[in-house]
Amino acid sequence: MSDITMTNKIMHIHLSSWRYFAALTLPPLALIFNLLFSASCMLLMALFLLTHYYCWRLWLDERLFQLIESESDLTEFDNGMAHLWAKRKSNTCSLVERWYGARVLFYKAIFSLLALWFVSLCISLYKTLG
Repeated sequence: MSDITMTNKIMHIHLSSWRYFAALTLPPLALIFNLLFSASCMLLMALFLLTHYYCWRLWLDERLFQLIESESDLTEFDNGMAHLWAKRKSNTCSLVERWYGARVLFYKAIFSLLALWFVSLCISLYKTLG
């Protein structure tokens, strides 16, 4: 098995964790509904939406990386993406650059989820103790 194939499989496994990230946003969502029409609700809602944006991007990358099997597919892939997103065709990024971008996105999703939980716990403790 080539390095590219193995790395693609590893990326697919990690990118598919968007499901767990999305499921872990459900308890803070219950808190959001409990705090409707308050300032703290707005902060939680913003973090909730940010986390789900990253989940959507992870889902999209998971699907798109399945289309790329070798370096030779990149130009054709970029042409297809340019048709959908009306993006100028520029220099094609390498697979390593794409994997790096997916890794950054993965960490952003983790950190937004952690921030959502941290703020949720702080608000819960504040409401309980004060």
